[in-house]
Order: sequence, then structure tokens, then C-alpha cells
Amino acid sequence: MPEKNNGNLVIIIDDKNLALHPFVQRIMRKTVLAMISTLKGVEIQGDETIKIKIKKPPDSAFRS
Repeated sequence: MPEKNNGNLVIIIDDKNLALHPFVQRIMRKTVLAMISTLKGVEIQGDETIKIKIKKPPDSAFRS
């Protein structure tokens, strides 16, 4: 059973908090911070609040 989210990484899907094991939180947090830190002009200290919002694309985006 996943432990209570400690706030290091939170995933909310359609207003529902996704329960994550601490190991998964650490891996995902470090991965996202590493990717963002490679962007030009970005300096990550590790204590930032980063929000990523992924919206559902129009249905036509998935058609070949």
C-alpha cells in the first residue's frame, strides 16, 4: 500500500491525488528536475515549486 504523500512530488489527475510510494516520488522528482535543469537559462536549486499541466489534446491529434 502506498504511504501518505510527503509533498515532494504530487500528481493530481482530474482533481484526484494519485498515491505514490516514496521511491516512485523520488525517482519522478529527480527525473523531472534533471530534465528541466538542462533547459537554457534554468538553474535548479531543488527547493522550487514546479507545476506541469498536461491537457488532453483535441481528438484529431491522435489520428494518422
